[in-house]
Amino acid sequence: MSSFPYKIVAFDMDGTLLSDDKRFNRPLFRQVLTKIRENNGHVVVASGDPLQCLLRYFPEERDQLTIVAENGAQIVDQGQEIMVKTLNPSVAHEAIHYLVHTMHIEPVISGHQQGYFPKDADPQVIKHLAFYYPQYELVDNFDKLPDDQFFQISFLITDNAVAPAVKELSTQFGDQLVVTPSGNGSMDLTTPGINKGSAIQRLLNQWSLTSEQLIAFGDGGNDVSMLKLAGRSFAMPNGGQAVHEVATDEAVADNNHDGVLKTIQTLLNI
Repeated sequence: MSSFPYKIVAFDMDGTLLSDDKRFNRPLFRQVLTKIRENNGHVVVASGDPLQCLLRYFPEERDQLTIVAENGAQIVDQGQEIMVKTLNPSVAHEAIHYLVHTMHIEPVISGHQQGYFPKDADPQVIKHLAFYYPQYELVDNFDKLPDDQFFQISFLITDNAVAPAVKELSTQFGDQLVVTPSGNGSMDLTTPGINKGSAIQRLLNQWSLTSEQLIAFGDGGNDVSMLKLAGRSFAMPNGGQAVHEVATDEAVADNNHDGVLKTIQTLLNI
């Protein structure tokens, strides 16, 4: 173990640790987690998903992990919330109004308390969203928003509409919001300066570590900031062009074949 130079191992979930059917190799994960912690290292789960969704994957290990949720807007370290950064309320309300009334898109809103979905959404869509937001409320009118703080605003569009939507929203909101495609037609509107990389940089500072002591794994555009920060970074073979352009390496297998865990296993010599 003395030859393992990394003190933080960070990875995305969907398309990275998780297979397409939302599973991962739990015995191998526990083995890897144990070895990293024996080396006084930290395992960081870094995802765009809400905290409550992420916690469900790790019922036995959650107190041994650091979870960066909501694309870097929330950090929970070994069960303790250490950072929350939500959207400016007036900007959030303006963006939601623009989506609904100008682009004719009813968004999904990720709040600190729970998720908020369009009331008239297809039942199958609501069922899908409920997987990510175990606690949620159906919104009848987005002009009357609930009393909550919002991490991000998300919506789904067709793949060929992604680029035009990024351009339109970036033009409309300038530096007030960051528009990030997160894969499969999903779009996230988030707080400027808040991303997975900024959250992990905060952890590096807190733990008095350097980026050279960080390795990271990702597959999508919202992983780029984290991969660029890491001293060594791994693009998933199934990942998009953006991650392959910035990563220093490629994982030994894709997300459906335990690519993250097998790569770490190789680095740990276990």
